[in-house]
Amino acid sequence: MTDLDAKTFAGQVVLVTGGSRGIGRAVTLAFARQGATVTLCYHSDHAAAQRLCDEGEREGLHITARQADVSRADEAAALVQQTVAAAGRLDVLVNNAGIFLARPVLEMSDAEWNQVLHANLSSVFYCSRAALPAMIAQGGGAIVNIASIAGKRGSANHAHYAAAKGGVLAFTRSLAREVIDRGIRVNAVCPGRIATDLLLDGADDAEHARWRADTPIRRLGTPDELAAAVLFLASPAASYIVGETLDVDGGLLMD
Repeated sequence: MTDLDAKTFAGQVVLVTGGSRGIGRAVTLAFARQGATVTLCYHSDHAAAQRLCDEGEREGLHITARQADVSRADEAAALVQQTVAAAGRLDVLVNNAGIFLARPVLEMSDAEWNQVLHANLSSVFYCSRAALPAMIAQGGGAIVNIASIAGKRGSANHAHYAAAKGGVLAFTRSLAREVIDRGIRVNAVCPGRIATDLLLDGADDAEHARWRADTPIRRLGTPDELAAAVLFLASPAASYIVGETLDVDGGLLMD
C-alpha cells in the first residue's frame, strides 16, 4: 500500500459516520492528520465525540461532531446537508456506523432483525443517497463503506449482522457501477477481528486467545490499520480502484 503524503487530503471535506469510537475514531483522526476537514457523526456518546474533538483541537486539526441516527433517512439526509452547508462541499463519505448484536435465528425477534439491518445497511444507503448530489455537483468524490468478513463467510448467532454486511458489499458494487461516470468511486473495506470495544466487550481472555490463534497473523488488527486501508481507497493512489472490497483481516479469508 502506498504511503500517503501528510497533506493528501488538504482542502477536502470528509464525513465519517460512527466516527467517535473504535474504527471510526481512528479514521477520523487519520483523515484530519492528513489535512482534511472532518465531520464525525455519533449516535449517543457525546462525551466520546467531544473528547475526540478536543484531541483534534490540541493537535491543530479540523474536526467537528454532529449527532444523528443514520438508520433514519431524515436524520441521515440532514447530517449530510448540514455538513455540506457548513463546509461548502463533500469529498469523502465513510459509512462506518453500525451495531453488533448476538442472537441465534431461532430466538431472534423481528425488531432485532430490523434494528441490525437498519443500523448496518439502511444507514449506508441513506447517507450515500444524501451525499451523491453534492459529489455530482462538484465533479466527483469517494465513498468507502465499512463491511465485514461476516458478510462474506457468515457468522453463527449473527445472521442479521452478516446479512446486513453482505448487503453492504452488494450495494457497494451496484452503486459503484451507477456513479463512476460521475467521477465518484465507491469501494468497501472488510475488517476481520479488529481490537475495538465492539468486538472485545463481553468476550473473556480465552475467547481473545482463540481469535488470535484462528487468525493466520496470530493477532488482532488495530483500528489504525483499518484506517490506513480506508484512506488508501479514498486517496488518489486508488484512483483506478472501483467497486472493490479490501479485506483487512490478518489472513482469515485466504483460500
